[in-house]
Amino acid sequence: MTKLSKLKIILGITYLAIVVLVVFLFFYYHIYSYVNADFIKNNRQDIFKFRDTHIFLISVGFFLFCILWVFLLGFGSPLTILAGFIFGPILGSMLLLFGCSIGATLLYIFANNYFRDLVFDYFGNRYKNLSDHFKNNDFSYLLFLRLVPGIPFQATSLIPVLFDMNIKNYFFATILGMTPATIILVSLISGISSKVEAGADFNLNLLSDPKVSIPLAALAVMVLVVNFIKQKFFKKKI
Repeated sequence: MTKLSKLKIILGITYLAIVVLVVFLFFYYHIYSYVNADFIKNNRQDIFKFRDTHIFLISVGFFLFCILWVFLLGFGSPLTILAGFIFGPILGSMLLLFGCSIGATLLYIFANNYFRDLVFDYFGNRYKNLSDHFKNNDFSYLLFLRLVPGIPFQATSLIPVLFDMNIKNYFFATILGMTPATIILVSLISGISSKVEAGADFNLNLLSDPKVSIPLAALAVMVLVVNFIKQKFFKKKI
């Protein structure tokens, strides 16, 4: 075994150990409870005050956390809630898009170098039918996979390893594919946040506010359009 092979094994084991540790701490200390409706409602004044006082530091910290979270195979819903609630639709969407795209790209590079065999074992048979299509137009196919609802973000981050996708194409396909859903969902959370900040309760009356109803309608339209494109052009390919 060469020194490079040993280094890859050590790095791979270290990465897996960190992922397991983060998952354990996330559930052991109930960190997920800090992004639920009750916690936000009960602590909204303190949260908003802290946000207004330290907006730059919080933005930088959130951006770096997004990169690390995605790199460690974290799921996206907590980040989306935090982005919309704390930063609003514009800044929140930008931080989330670039943070997650950079994190996913770093994950792709790392997996392509150190976990390629593992990715092939897990995804190889499921997505081998995409081989020719990815080789011909990897940008368009990853772009669409990012758009399709229901496919886990972690999976779409690792599937391109099967086809040794160009890193630049990977990054731009990721950020463009994430853009519609990210803007819509962050705007939706931001609309709910503005109502909470005003003291409103979590109930169906929130739907009467255009800041909530418009993103919901846009989300429904996006799902319909993506499913139509999938059935029309990608039904036999995905």
